[in-house]
Amino acid sequence: MSSKLSRRDFFKASGILAAGMALAACQPSLAEAEPAYPTLAPDPGSASPPLTDEALLLHTLKRISFGVTPAMLARARSIGLDAYIEEQLFPENHDNSEVENLLSNLKTLTMTAKERLDLEKDAQSIQELIGATLLQQWKSPSQLYEVMVDFWTNHFNIYIVKNQCRVLKTDDDQAVIRPYALGKFGELLSASAHSPAMLVYLDQATSTRRAPNENYARELLELHTVGVDGGYSHEDVVELARTLTGWSVTGFRDRNQEPGQFSFRRQAHDDGQKQVLGTVVPAGGGIEDGEIILDMLAQHPMTARFISTKLARRFVADDPPASLIEKLSQVFLSTAGDTREMLRTLLHSDEFKASAGQKMKRPLEFFISALRVTDAKIQRTPRALTTYLRQMGQMPFFWSPPTGYPDYAAWWATTSGMLNRWNFALLLTAGEVPGVAINLSTLTADAASAQDLVDLLSIRFLSKKLPSDARDILIDFASTGSLDKNLPDIAGLILGSPHFQVR
Repeated sequence: MSSKLSRRDFFKASGILAAGMALAACQPSLAEAEPAYPTLAPDPGSASPPLTDEALLLHTLKRISFGVTPAMLARARSIGLDAYIEEQLFPENHDNSEVENLLSNLKTLTMTAKERLDLEKDAQSIQELIGATLLQQWKSPSQLYEVMVDFWTNHFNIYIVKNQCRVLKTDDDQAVIRPYALGKFGELLSASAHSPAMLVYLDQATSTRRAPNENYARELLELHTVGVDGGYSHEDVVELARTLTGWSVTGFRDRNQEPGQFSFRRQAHDDGQKQVLGTVVPAGGGIEDGEIILDMLAQHPMTARFISTKLARRFVADDPPASLIEKLSQVFLSTAGDTREMLRTLLHSDEFKASAGQKMKRPLEFFISALRVTDAKIQRTPRALTTYLRQMGQMPFFWSPPTGYPDYAAWWATTSGMLNRWNFALLLTAGEVPGVAINLSTLTADAASAQDLVDLLSIRFLSKKLPSDARDILIDFASTGSLDKNLPDIAGLILGSPHFQVR
């Protein structure tokens, strides 16, 4: 980068220092401390509520996608925001042929768990599932669906490198998360409870009446349904663990059954009477013991509140309004946890419309959105890209605790985190990311001046012009030398600016 424009100058103009997001390279002493960030400050360039129709459209597209592209904007403007939201709520109507063609090269997606295990390279199934995830977030026209796949993947988190999860998580993605991402919560919960990957990850597969394991039962209550404030006791955890004894997975050395499948082992089940959160489970029920409790939890008012809070946090604010949580809870209870109906209510709510600038992109969202807005082309498998996601701290399926990746700015807005984003942005725009090609010249072909160049890139990356202070600094920089030479730096600066970090 040219010395004429320092990182400090640009980010000061953008308001990022005031927001507590300064980079270590600008002020080395900051690298020694990890400042606390309560919530993300409003986007320095965002409009104050009420939003104009165009601003609301852009705000919505940013929240329901992994990056706003010109094609998305054109479609939403053409049919109107309400119609666009409805279109996104029904991904089965979208033409996904481009993505399907790309996925066809990932052979482990269609293999059985045993076939994946038999591969000479065990990591192939992990790499291909990560690759499939990135490809779909990057290229799928069903952006809201992919956002919800990511949401539920974190809600029902599975650490992919634990034991056989490395070959079982692919089935969980394809048979649990994706089919029910916009469906009824109870169906998704049941599918997850029968998922071999989940049962292995949380040690349920080895839970028997003689040695019940409480791990899955505890997380089922605390993280999957009623939440830590859901009113359950340790005794409820113990009783729930008893209802689930015998829920297991067929072994990979079992020649009589297909390995890696759900299996209820009756002889390992505790058939006595149980009681969980006041619901009595009669003795002798077998596998139905667990089904009774899953049904109860799926309809529980505290589950409605817990899921509603997480959904509002994902789409609205780190500290979502109580009024919206209450609205969503009522929709959850009246529709048997219909995710599509909850999203429809949320995206049309006053609270959502007033939340522009209140969510920060997590690393994965920043990464994918940078690829989308630059119209990046894949030249090889996405495996090469995982290095950057590791550095930024959000590799898909690599969060080891069952909580899933954090969904609030305080976790991500650190000095090192922002520096890694900055470096990736500059590498990308310089054409130095292996396996990815971009052509910035085609995005700025109509630029006849420094002002044109800055505005074209801003509109392409942000769907709007930069605020005047940051814009003036970039124009001044672009004017010192040839536009072609300065183009990569200017593009990288915009991608690294606070305006691009905001969802």
